[in-house]
Parts: sequence; structure tokens; C-alpha cells
Amino acid sequence: MMQERITLRKDIREVISTGNGLLRKLLTSLSPEIRESLLSHAGIREVETGEVLVGSGQLSTEVGYVIVGTLAMTQVLEHDRKHIVGLLVPTDIYGRIFDGPSNYQIEALTPSRIVYFPRARLEEILRQHPEAERLFLVHLLDEMDAAREWLLLMSGRKVANRLASFLMIMVRRSRVGTSGAPVRLRIPLSRKDLAHYLGTRPESLSRAFHELEHQGVLRILNPYLVEIADLDTLTDAAGDDLVMETPEDSTSDL
Repeated sequence: MMQERITLRKDIREVISTGNGLLRKLLTSLSPEIRESLLSHAGIREVETGEVLVGSGQLSTEVGYVIVGTLAMTQVLEHDRKHIVGLLVPTDIYGRIFDGPSNYQIEALTPSRIVYFPRARLEEILRQHPEAERLFLVHLLDEMDAAREWLLLMSGRKVANRLASFLMIMVRRSRVGTSGAPVRLRIPLSRKDLAHYLGTRPESLSRAFHELEHQGVLRILNPYLVEIADLDTLTDAAGDDLVMETPEDSTSDL
């Protein structure tokens, strides 16, 4: 059993050693003793598409850190309809530290891999180590910036603007590619879900994809994979119009 725990801690160190995510910064800020104590309580979980990690209104007993895949923050509406209100990609965290039940349901959009910690143990460590707590406060500010970013995404006058903004944000959050080079981006949503997320209809979204392709912004490789010619061109396609539009008006966009 002891050997299994040592192996697990080694695996967790390996999966968080790359990148510049919050978890890596948090572990670096802790003393070796506290770091090993936290890792001894951690686990790695493989998550299947559609699996619910935190239910709406549920008080989560763990805090999760996305290593691979995409999770969705969804609101459950009447008749069990779901509305996606946010996405979690690698290095993002879910689980409300020092707070009450979740306002959203967290579920996997794709096969995913997460590192998870008992919430109570993590909260205890944060209380005892101000430098670690400060990292989480900074992370909360980053989340607020991300929320404003999504609002700006929705403000695009045309569906093509919204789609370009969405792709630009996903590229940046996924940390793939650099300016001036083609980037392949996997889209974690079906066309129907993405249309709902962007406040439009699937038909209008399809036209927006083809409009961006016609402009040379991207190439459609399949419904879930696009190749973006250049990030600067994508940024230009996102535009800066801040006029809000309702889904009903979207059919006149293109």
C-alpha cells in the first residue's frame, strides 16, 4: 500500500510538472513536508464523456484540476435541458474553496483526466499558509477576468465575430500555437451545443464557419477540428463591436 501511494505521488508530480498552472505554483510555494502531505491525499481520475463530477447545488467534497480534456459548467433548466455557461480546460480548477454549494453542474465534454484533492485538507493548508492562499485569490481574479472575456465573446455583432472570439479564447486557454504559425484546434462541443453556447442557431453557426474559411482565417478539417491559418488573422476576425444580439436575430447575420 505504501509503495502504491509513493507511485501515485510520483505520477501526480509528472502530470503537473509541465506548464504554468495554479497547481504547480501552489505546490512550489509549500514546504517539502506540506507538499508531500497534500500529495499523499491526492488522486488521479479518468473521466468518461458525460460523467457528472459536481451536481448543481451540491457541496463538493473535492477540488479538481484538469490535466487532459474539457469539462463544462452547465445550468440545468426545466425538463432537464442544459445550458453551457463555461468551459474548463487543462490547468483549470473546479470546486468552490471556502464557499457553499456549486451554482453549476460540472460534467465532462470529452474523455478527461483530473487530479483531485479532498477539499477539507486543501482548505486547511490554505488557512495555514498565506502564500498559498494568495495564489488562490489571484486565481479567483483570473476567473473573473475569464468571465468578462466570455461576456465580450457574446457581444460580437455577427455570429462569425463570436465564433472567431471563441476560437481565439480556446487557443489561448489551451496554450497551443504561436502567432504567425498555423494552429490545429480541437473543438470540444458539438455544433448544436456550440451554437447554443454562442447564442445562435446551428445553421447560422455553420455559415459562420464557412465564412471564416472563405476569408482564409481557418480550414475546416472535420466538425470537431479546424486549422487556424494565423492567430493575428483570427484576432482581426473577432472584431471589436460590442452590440449585444439575441439568438432570434442571428438568422440575419450572414
